[in-house]
Amino acid sequence: MNKMTKGTIAAGAALMLLLGTGGTLAYWNDNASLAGQTITAGQLRVVQNGTATWQIQHQSGTVEAVANIGNARIVPGDKLIYTGAYNVTAEGQNLAFKVDLAAGAITGSTTAAADVALAGRLAAAATFSVNGGAATAPGTSVTVPKTGGNAVTTTPVTITATITWPFGDATSPAADNLAKQGKVNLSAFALTVTQVAG
Repeated sequence: MNKMTKGTIAAGAALMLLLGTGGTLAYWNDNASLAGQTITAGQLRVVQNGTATWQIQHQSGTVEAVANIGNARIVPGDKLIYTGAYNVTAEGQNLAFKVDLAAGAITGSTTAAADVALAGRLAAAATFSVNGGAATAPGTSVTVPKTGGNAVTTTPVTITATITWPFGDATSPAADNLAKQGKVNLSAFALTVTQVAG
């Protein structure tokens, strides 16, 4: 066997030795426990503060208090004004919320034609404002800024809702006459508070 052949065999044997011991290689490792941590969710709550009030105004006349809204008998040109104070409790670093009137705030007491007609006339001209801001149609939410980071904050929110039966023009009797002696249900007249992307 010549020297070249011997060198080749020796190199091959060394390679086989390395391959044969490859499965026995090991590395060190260790582990450590993480310190226990607790996270807490924030909150968003709303409660009414005191008793809401109702007032009535005919066109540009005097605003008068209404002791029992269920006893009111409205006519075209009247305006009902609802004022309610609420406390919104908010907790969360990235929490922002919007305020709106609850869906179905003005609905007919029954499915009778007069009830449906009156609800339609009143809902079409209803607006609300938050903390004295601009009048907004229900369904168009108003975003209220929340401050205080992670701290629990209570934000006073005053809602003023105006329900107007327009006096109208020469064409309005066709709609107004349908609403004579109609009844609307205002029991669902409530505030909704919803989180928005901050």
